[in-house]
Amino acid sequence: MAKHEKIKIGFAGTPEIAFAHFNHLLNDPDIDISFVLTQPNKKSGRGLEKSKTLFNDIDDNIPILQPDNLNNQNTISAISKMKIDLLVVVAYGKILPDWVLEYPKFGCLNIHFSLLPRWRGAAPIQKAIANGDKLSGISFMKIVNELDAGPIYASFNVDIEDNDFFQAEEKLLETSLMHISSVINQIVANNKQPEEQNGKKVTYAEKIDRGDGLVNWSWGAKEIKNKFLAYKKWPVLSFMFKNEEVQIHDLEIASDQAGAPGVIAEFTKDSLSVSCSDGVIKIKAVKFPGKKVISSIDFFNAKRDIISSGDILV
Repeated sequence: MAKHEKIKIGFAGTPEIAFAHFNHLLNDPDIDISFVLTQPNKKSGRGLEKSKTLFNDIDDNIPILQPDNLNNQNTISAISKMKIDLLVVVAYGKILPDWVLEYPKFGCLNIHFSLLPRWRGAAPIQKAIANGDKLSGISFMKIVNELDAGPIYASFNVDIEDNDFFQAEEKLLETSLMHISSVINQIVANNKQPEEQNGKKVTYAEKIDRGDGLVNWSWGAKEIKNKFLAYKKWPVLSFMFKNEEVQIHDLEIASDQAGAPGVIAEFTKDSLSVSCSDGVIKIKAVKFPGKKVISSIDFFNAKRDIISSGDILV
């Protein structure tokens, strides 16, 4: 490739973290974005009107494609006529069919938010935090048919010890943006050959469900704290109280000796203290359905007549 030629890429992504990558590449003078693939607009609200995606208001004459089916002939024709060197994929949310994988000159590059082969799957950031991992990272991977199993062009470590989801995501994003242009340039210059993953070290990060955020008080205190940090964005750690799902918005691990799991050890203006398998969790802020987040003081003042030490939470 001559030095004056820009690298032509397609971009596939949907959420905010993908949009941040898109904007970074859009401002790279050596890269030309030929088109964007993003998820179709979702219907929302009482009238079920389609909500805009982050990419709908782009004013750069870049085609925005939102196919329901990537194997639709119109979609294939629309994409195939735009010749690109590389398709860059960041949390697109759809499996790419074979023709997409084979169509760019240098294939498809995925930015994955873990140190592959650890935490293949849809929720690598949450899984790493919930597991108590101190180290995570970014993997620049060539996409193959098997999910997140492609060879790795480059990976970069990120310290996530004691981080919640938002803190870890911000660090990972910063690291990815720091290296993405260099990795793309090396791939297209044929100076970067990917290395196969170690199949013996594979772990999986399945998609998070709403029910994953419900506390099981037989968990250990550290596990509860880790999941609280991991699920800060969604689904948010919660417990059941009189048939209501109450979100936990602040907690700490106490040094108190554990009672039976789920038993309320103490309820004061300072916290709601609940026993788990190996200690006590002090809940410092909560949110009831349809209400705003309240402090432990407001929680105590509102519920002290119906919550007592010895009560059991499920």
